[in-house]
Amino acid sequence: MQNRYFEYCRFKVPPRELLTNPVGVRNRFRARAESSGGTMFGCWRSLGGLGMSRDEGIALSAWPSEDAARGAPDLVGSEQHFLEASVRPVTDDPVGYTGTYVFRWFDLKAQNWETFRDLSDEAWPTMERVFDANICGFWRSLDVEAPECAVLLLTRYADLSQWEASRWWHKPQTDADAAMSRFDARNDLTEGSVAYPAQAIFAGGPE
Repeated sequence: MQNRYFEYCRFKVPPRELLTNPVGVRNRFRARAESSGGTMFGCWRSLGGLGMSRDEGIALSAWPSEDAARGAPDLVGSEQHFLEASVRPVTDDPVGYTGTYVFRWFDLKAQNWETFRDLSDEAWPTMERVFDANICGFWRSLDVEAPECAVLLLTRYADLSQWEASRWWHKPQTDADAAMSRFDARNDLTEGSVAYPAQAIFAGGPE
């Protein structure tokens, strides 16, 4: 991977701009990253107001160092979080899958991070084979210090029905058992979790 440090930015725009000019919003984040030595990983807008308001979105950018990420121009009215990639993504190429993306934050104890990471990494191949889903990124927060730990998981699903079908507590089909048992064990390490569904904005516009 060329750039392993990332910036997560949850932003807000003027009313309806993400509906009327989504590519313009995306281009502003791309230009900001590229002008400071970074690259755009992706830009998303709210999915029907679920989890985020109509005028909120999320941008992810990749950087060669933590200092470079933190040195980018400030963004008024945004929530920024700095991250280091772990087992995913394997490249910093921009995401390009169509479907529904879900950003999920996990809170856990720092002492459980490696076990949490390994359980996830071992479960994903089965999950991706059984469900129409792709694990796009798995980052550890650089802004949360031990004994606490925060982790961001980004998953693309074909649609929200695939997200629901893949929940371990729904006891999916037998083919998914290898993944679900690990997710169940991972849940025991989780102190808290919240998820935000989102729609990707590509260079040509939303899918």
